[in-house]
Amino acid sequence: MSRTLLLLVVIAVLAVATIRRPWHRNTRAPRTGAGPNATPEGSPPASQQLAVPGPLAESIAHQLERWSRAGLISSEQAAAIANFEVSAPPVRHASRSTAVAETVGYVGAILALVGLGLIVARYWADLNTPVRLAGSGVLALALGLSGGWVSETGGAPWRRLRWSLWLASTAAAGLFAFVAARSFGSSPPRTEVVVLVTALVVGLLSFALWRGRFRPVQECTALGASIVALGAISRLAGTPTWMSVGVWIGAVAVLALAIGRRVPTRIVAEVVGAVALSLAAIMLINHSPGPGGLLSLAGAVTLLAISAAPRLNFARAEALVLAVTAAVVLAQTAPITLTYFSDRAGLVTGGLVWLLGASALLIGATMPLRGARLARWGGSLVALGGAAIIAAQYRDLAPIVGLATAVGLLVLGTRPDEFGESVIGALGLLVNAPWLIVRFFPGQVRAPLVTLITGALFVALALMLAREHPHAPHRHAPGGRLRH
Repeated sequence: MSRTLLLLVVIAVLAVATIRRPWHRNTRAPRTGAGPNATPEGSPPASQQLAVPGPLAESIAHQLERWSRAGLISSEQAAAIANFEVSAPPVRHASRSTAVAETVGYVGAILALVGLGLIVARYWADLNTPVRLAGSGVLALALGLSGGWVSETGGAPWRRLRWSLWLASTAAAGLFAFVAARSFGSSPPRTEVVVLVTALVVGLLSFALWRGRFRPVQECTALGASIVALGAISRLAGTPTWMSVGVWIGAVAVLALAIGRRVPTRIVAEVVGAVALSLAAIMLINHSPGPGGLLSLAGAVTLLAISAAPRLNFARAEALVLAVTAAVVLAQTAPITLTYFSDRAGLVTGGLVWLLGASALLIGATMPLRGARLARWGGSLVALGGAAIIAAQYRDLAPIVGLATAVGLLVLGTRPDEFGESVIGALGLLVNAPWLIVRFFPGQVRAPLVTLITGALFVALALMLAREHPHAPHRHAPGGRLRH
């Protein structure tokens, strides 16, 4: 029953791929005569119009004529554009047979891999090492040659098929290296050695297939295997903390290649580096909460600054990858790191956090950044948090610093377009003012005093919010009265 169901699924997939229509069906040229491409009334006669090659007479010749008459481009520029369009090779769209071939190839590859996986899982324990090496090696060679036989000049479907076949070949080569590394020597080798050998084989093969071309799949495996190999080398040279630092260095190096435009597909390198940086942050926190946390925080803050720099001209997706990665690393490492240091030096830790928040606020207010408003709001919150951290060592000093910070934010909020700073400052005032009263005014008067101060602050906040709504300018009415 299961075999019949599987056969029906394969037949249905092939039928859907066969009847799928191409996207670009309407290839007929627009009609001449009446319509948008007709010669407008008042235009010069045909003998005086721009001379363009025949194939463009019914497509863009009219647009070039309009732009030339409007003075947007010269007649020479219009003729050059027309000649370029005629000499440009036609855009080739994927035909129905290409789509069917791609679908059949993927379905066949998936079925073959599933069947191979079931066979290997069933008989792998019974196979000796030479048979395992021969099977994985032959599979890697066959898939690699199949990918090389597929031409990339046929269009995007053939490129994707080649990348997929080479990815499967790389995985088989990694299995070959894994088996060979484990069977080498009389005693079982260290796990780090096996990981290093496997990563080197996968990385070198991926680099050979990639070679700096537009092959995102091979670029991803090459960069990822390089980071894994660097982490394994660091682990062989030292402690688990060294391994975490090695992965962190590899992630930073891959991100530097992407930021410096040293790779053909920047978004792939950025994603690989972002994932590696997040994993390195987790490992550093687990093995060394103090120095490792500082290293992870430094990397996250640097990523935030880079993603917000307008001069680097990042695409929206690239800036989003860097910013989200920095946010994830900060969420993973900031609480643990601050707790670790505040227990030992609350004043120094809180002061550094306050200084970091104040710097982010100053940078967001003075420099042209993509997320300038977000930098100001985040810096304001971080500054208030730094003041609160001081309470781990000096409980009486923390509310004073927090109250002064809140007042400073309220002063900054009086400027135009600084509504966020005023709200954050008001919230900081509502937290730190009662805290300060409780610390310095004990006794029965404390409760009514806190209530009075809190109510007054709420009134001041309401007045400030009302002041933020701009009013229409007053104008003199005809009768001498003022009107809005």
